[in-house]
Amino acid sequence: MAFPLFPKSPGKNKAGEGRAKPELAPRHDARGKAAAPVSARELAASVKARAASPTKLTPSSGDPREVTVTGPPTSLIDLSSNGQQGIEVAEANPGLCAVLENAALLYANGQAAPARQILAEGVAHDSDAKASPLAWLALFDLLQRANERAAFDQLALQYVVAFERSAPAWEERTQQSPAGAKASPGGYFALSAKLSAANATQIEHMLAASQKQSKVRLDLGSLTGADDVGAKLLASALAKLRKRQYPLALQHPEKIRRALEGAVKQGREAGEGYWTLLLELLQWQNDRAAFEDRAVDYAVAFEVSPPSWEPPPSADALAVRADTPATSEGRPETLALSGVMLGPSDPQLAKLAEFREGRNIVPIDMSSVERVDFVCAGALLNAIIRTEGQRKTVQIAGASPIIRALLLLIGISPRHFIKAVQ
Repeated sequence: MAFPLFPKSPGKNKAGEGRAKPELAPRHDARGKAAAPVSARELAASVKARAASPTKLTPSSGDPREVTVTGPPTSLIDLSSNGQQGIEVAEANPGLCAVLENAALLYANGQAAPARQILAEGVAHDSDAKASPLAWLALFDLLQRANERAAFDQLALQYVVAFERSAPAWEERTQQSPAGAKASPGGYFALSAKLSAANATQIEHMLAASQKQSKVRLDLGSLTGADDVGAKLLASALAKLRKRQYPLALQHPEKIRRALEGAVKQGREAGEGYWTLLLELLQWQNDRAAFEDRAVDYAVAFEVSPPSWEPPPSADALAVRADTPATSEGRPETLALSGVMLGPSDPQLAKLAEFREGRNIVPIDMSSVERVDFVCAGALLNAIIRTEGQRKTVQIAGASPIIRALLLLIGISPRHFIKAVQ
């Protein structure tokens, strides 16, 4: 039996007086689309009603300095049409309040600042949010991610008064690993939507992870376009890793490579970023013949010496492949997830079916996950349901408060969450 995804709690004003729900998308959309659903109930209905349309990455026929995707636009709430099971709707967790639900959805959709704002207003003025420890912890989480130390400390004082307990401690996210510490394997990063300056933080996180982890995977399969600035950022990062001889596993670069190939046919007008990114991808794919041709074209277009062929180590072994499930350091029986998880078929979720085989308890470490979008959370719920159907127990450790709120909202039971092993 299916329940409404977000039923109203007993005793609450049916008209919702005094509590305006935030929009889940900017009020003005340059694409001319209608505004996104403004309530969690409408969002769930939209997810069930829509199916994703296949897209093809091609150079834009408009601005020669921008690579885009042709075909219908893809939304975070699109579902796969390849026969996979849709999101199964369960009764919402009764411990969540409306403010936290909306904040979790906003953050899942990549809108961290609006999520932070409504949480701050909620814990100050909304009675349900004031009484919800998870709402406060989610706000601490977002302030920590935004590096807002002063606001974090002020909230800590209010938290102590409100709950008469110690507040979470500020964690320095730039601290170095202890001397002699082993690198934790299995870092995964996926670039999605349009590659631009907005991806700078994610690319920096990938570079930082490469300093601490023996292996990092970079998935380019969800890119829907690029601008010249974004192309330069990624090209620079790939060049740094290549010169360090770091064994990056580059996944699904084919679509963006085809788009770049089309763009650079315009010569210098294409923009240097597209050229440098294409040349980097060719080296990472160990395609020397294509690289040498494009290097000469680049030298002619920009009147410089052609770049040298300096591929990364064992480039043929770093081609796109299905890697074994990542594991947490010191806990080989834990499936470690990381980075940003998007869509109904995120590659990391595909590992769960393989990882659960032969295990009665299936531990999942989400301590390195930055964000999970709404559809991916639904796919995780379905994977957990299938796993429990095999009489197995799923345990989730390390999910940050704002991500935990989303997972509770989508219908994952509180019993699945355990404290991370220290």
